[in-house]
Amino acid sequence: MKWEQVTSMECLEGRLTSCRGAQVIFKEHVVVAAMNCRGAYEAAVYEFVETPEEIGLLEIECRLNRIAVAETSFADSGSAIQWGFSQL
Repeated sequence: MKWEQVTSMECLEGRLTSCRGAQVIFKEHVVVAAMNCRGAYEAAVYEFVETPEEIGLLEIECRLNRIAVAETSFADSGSAIQWGFSQL
């Protein structure tokens, strides 16, 4: 997958479906897992660049900066999310 350097949860959500991906917020980070076209899961970790208080919008609209991308794929989304948490 092409993981954008700067994005938002709202933009990432457009690439996921409820049964083929996940976004998990943990403090100031977001761990993302998404199924690729071969049926394997890929993962990335983002950090918040802005807060809802700063911009007056919802958390899903805040800018995110990519800080890590898994170099391997995973058999399931849980393993991909677990990898993401190991990067924090």
